[in-house]
Amino acid sequence: MKKVIVEWSRYEKEGNTCCRCGDSTEVVRRVVDEFKAHNTDLDIELKEYSLDEDRIDLSNTVKVNGRDIMDILGERQRVLNTCPSCTDLIGKETECNTYVYKAKIYDSLPDEMLKEALYREVFGGNSAAPLRVRTGGR
Repeated sequence: MKKVIVEWSRYEKEGNTCCRCGDSTEVVRRVVDEFKAHNTDLDIELKEYSLDEDRIDLSNTVKVNGRDIMDILGERQRVLNTCPSCTDLIGKETECNTYVYKAKIYDSLPDEMLKEALYREVFGGNSAAPLRVRTGGR
């Protein structure tokens, strides 16, 4: 059975996270659950990491089998912008990671971006296919 590891990193302070990481957390969990349900022949594990302020530069990032989804999708540009939610949590102006996908910048992870990155990393190819691409006990 092929192993797939999805790693999700987000900033957290005293059990709270920022709005963009909160939204991205919901997307990661939902998409990984859907991918598991439609690809039962894969061993899919979601690892979630809570980061402190010293590692906030790694916050709001997703990796599949050790590869950042931005790299998987060929989005080499990393864009930071001011995160008012993190600024409130930390107490000083803070810039956080965004996602660049199909020439647009998103504060939180778009569903389709993670679906496409999972498909490319697990099955190869250059485009997203339906989550039902592979099913059964093969």
